[in-house]
Amino acid sequence: MASEQWLSLPDARRALLQQARPVAEVQNCPVVHALGRIVAENIYAPINVPPLAVSAMDGYALAPGAVNPTNTFEIVVTILAGQDVSTIQLKPGQAARIMTGAGIPDGADRVVMQENTTQSANTVQVGPLPGPGENIRAKGNDIACNEQVVSAGVRLKPAHLMLLSSLGIAHIRVYRKLNVALLATGDELRYPGDSLSPGQIYNSNSVGIAALLQPYDVNLIDLGIVADKPEALKQIFKDAMACADILISSGGVSVGEADHVKSVLQNLGRVGFWKVAMKPGKPFAFGHLDTCLFCGVPGNPVSAYVTTEQLVVPLIQHIQGEQHLPEPLIIEATLTAEVRHRPGRAEFVRAQLAQDAHGRWQVAPLPKQSSGVMTTVTRANAYLLVPADSHGLACNTLVSVQPFDLHSNWSPSAS
Repeated sequence: MASEQWLSLPDARRALLQQARPVAEVQNCPVVHALGRIVAENIYAPINVPPLAVSAMDGYALAPGAVNPTNTFEIVVTILAGQDVSTIQLKPGQAARIMTGAGIPDGADRVVMQENTTQSANTVQVGPLPGPGENIRAKGNDIACNEQVVSAGVRLKPAHLMLLSSLGIAHIRVYRKLNVALLATGDELRYPGDSLSPGQIYNSNSVGIAALLQPYDVNLIDLGIVADKPEALKQIFKDAMACADILISSGGVSVGEADHVKSVLQNLGRVGFWKVAMKPGKPFAFGHLDTCLFCGVPGNPVSAYVTTEQLVVPLIQHIQGEQHLPEPLIIEATLTAEVRHRPGRAEFVRAQLAQDAHGRWQVAPLPKQSSGVMTTVTRANAYLLVPADSHGLACNTLVSVQPFDLHSNWSPSAS
């Protein structure tokens, strides 16, 4: 069972957000470089879209009057998209050949699609006759001038950039980027590409954490690897305090004789909390180094990966100024194998989620759930969520599953 000092995962998230202030500094940013940035103020449309009434399809703009029995109109002009129509005036019984997106001329009040017409020489026969306003997009129909199109606190996606560009907006106000320092601790660590001596391993955590943070558009500061020596840790923590908003350190947060992170953090700043009731990832540390926040993730790769996802990323989103932090998608699926669990910690079991031949969701936990086995993450496409108070999950029961993303292989399984 977890001790009383352990925080539940929801409580840990709340504590992180409560103890962290969002950045206040704002800067101008070109829209073309704004992907992933957080909007600092509401954005309003400076123009109408469309800027004038336009045709919704290729066809003929009609000026009905005393329509003859055969619904025949005289074609007097052709109008292309982008053409100035301010000088064009249709009289009753006249028509304009018109393209999709082209402006509606004075006198016309409807558009007939070309599939419903028969053209001969300079006339077009219409059948049936469309009603007033049909196939016309009114001025401001999509977006009205001064309408709010993006709210402050929104993280900009590709669709936002297309929208803003369509309105002629070239620059916007966004919150400044965060400076995030990455540090790996451990005498045994070496850089990928170096040769290993007995007992040594490669530093993978810094690479994985940096990749997890890449979509959030932060300035990454790589502080490299530091040995398990208090004075070395103290100096590099001071370096981080001078340049970073957040220091993310991996390793050294457990209770071994070489784990000095907690004592150095207490010496230079203060500890917020130290253990979280989650698996993998119990020894997660949070604290303050003056104005620099500290997140200490475990040294085991899977634990470092999961705690970064579940705790560090929401903290960064909050500090960046993102409002209404997105909740992960949770779906129900049928469990294909028993999962054993000792109550006390919420567990993220790496699993494979798929649909059976009838489109029903099934989830299969992967073997080798050790926190040092990253292949369980690369081979999985979802977390099977085991509640902290669970005594285990039985095969063929409905369970909660958190997909890694929305783009995966959901093909029906062979079963």
